[in-house]
Amino acid sequence: MPVVGTGSSVCHALSETVLRRIDPFYHILHLVLRGLLTSGLTKPELAFVQDNLNKHRKVLWIDFFSTFGVLFGLRGATAEELGIVITALLAPVMVMGAAWFAISFGGIPGKLIDTAMTVTFWMFTAFAVSFSAMAVAVMMVSPIPVWPALVLIFGAALVSCILYDTMDGLKVGLD
Repeated sequence: MPVVGTGSSVCHALSETVLRRIDPFYHILHLVLRGLLTSGLTKPELAFVQDNLNKHRKVLWIDFFSTFGVLFGLRGATAEELGIVITALLAPVMVMGAAWFAISFGGIPGKLIDTAMTVTFWMFTAFAVSFSAMAVAVMMVSPIPVWPALVLIFGAALVSCILYDTMDGLKVGLD
């Protein structure tokens, strides 16, 4: 006879399923990671990809709401003030981006995967929010015809970071 989960775990699973259906970031990330999700991974590997997808989904929501704060805070700023913001954000974008790519899941023992997921969650959050704030400031001082290129650069950077992080996570303990 199958074991049925507790009431709270059933409610959590149900709420998670409902959230996935209405969460646009879940669907976007599913598209971004579809190559991995359909590549014949083992069940544990698919579980990792799904956990990582959920990690990135949370980061994207934090970034989304943070960007509204940045837009509100920078409205009316002069070009000189925006230049200072852009310069100040170069350090966290560069440091977090470089550190995040330098850390490899391959050197992490499998028993520490939860800690590694927490570290990469916060590093990606710091990178994404800094990068988004910088992108907003750059767009505010750029002519409108340049915006499509800036959006493409921003989107491609985030997609490549998410793919890299997920593929790197599949090699836990292999380095």
